Amino acid sequence: MSRLAETLANIPLATLSIMIVCCVVYMYQFFVDPPMHHYTMCPRLVIYMSEYYRFITSSLFHGSIMHIGMNMMSTMAIGSSLEKRVGTLAMATTILWGIQLTSSIYTFISWLLYITIGYEHLMNQHSVGFSGVIFQLAVLEANLSPDRTRSVFGFVNVSSKMYPWALLVILQFIMPQISFLGHLSGILIGTMQSHGSLNVFFPSDEYLKDSEQKTSLAFIVRQPSFVSMPEAGTGLGRRREGSAGLFAEVGGSIALFVKNICETLKVMIFGRGEGSNQNIQMGSLGAAWGGNDSVRDDEGWNGLPTIAEERERLT
Repeated sequence: MSRLAETLANIPLATLSIMIVCCVVYMYQFFVDPPMHHYTMCPRLVIYMSEYYRFITSSLFHGSIMHIGMNMMSTMAIGSSLEKRVGTLAMATTILWGIQLTSSIYTFISWLLYITIGYEHLMNQHSVGFSGVIFQLAVLEANLSPDRTRSVFGFVNVSSKMYPWALLVILQFIMPQISFLGHLSGILIGTMQSHGSLNVFFPSDEYLKDSEQKTSLAFIVRQPSFVSMPEAGTGLGRRREGSAGLFAEVGGSIALFVKNICETLKVMIFGRGEGSNQNIQMGSLGAAWGGNDSVRDDEGWNGLPTIAEERERLT
């Protein structure tokens, strides 16, 4: 218990708070066993039945113990690192808006594919889980990280900014049942936020700094796990090159990722020569299970087990 208390004490306030909320919601699922399809993200029900509450509930509900366990471990690792760089208030607003924005863009893309090419599957698909926001946080953390490269499951090193994109593709190959669009939505929101395209939704550094001095927030600020905003500012949303710059950055990131994958395949087949890309290094199989910066997500988008089935299996 002392080890658990020590671990929890090292988690910053905003990250710990959202983890507690998700765990409390799952306890409600476990003991009450509510109908999951009432809380999942389903674009058709959101658009045509105006069930906008699904924007929030779909991020807080999870399909199984493994599902929430994977997501909370990822939240703890990525969220703690990001919150220590941007401060608790910036992290809290990022999470709160992230829940709504990732769900909104997920719904919009599903609707756009439906009205343009008649692709209806995503409109009727039900999904749950916090991983969309986790990918948003991963993009922000990667953009602020001083590390130039990161290991993806110990097999290949990519640039820090490419890390979330690499996870998006590799996780889809490893676990094809997870939602590609759900994770992509988080990456898109994180990219737009770091680019400054969503500044209208987020408070400025000056406002956050002033808020920390307000007496109404004194109780929160005094908490040991509260992280004050850095003197240099959060570093979020500083780039404002416009939409053209944003599309160029996203396109360039995708192109760089494809290039790195091709370079990796070349190294695997022909070996590493003097002219090989030094940013790509192959690791051992054992390292793939020991990396600390990998985001693992088991988002069961289809055929989610009921809480009653899971309770019966555990007992």
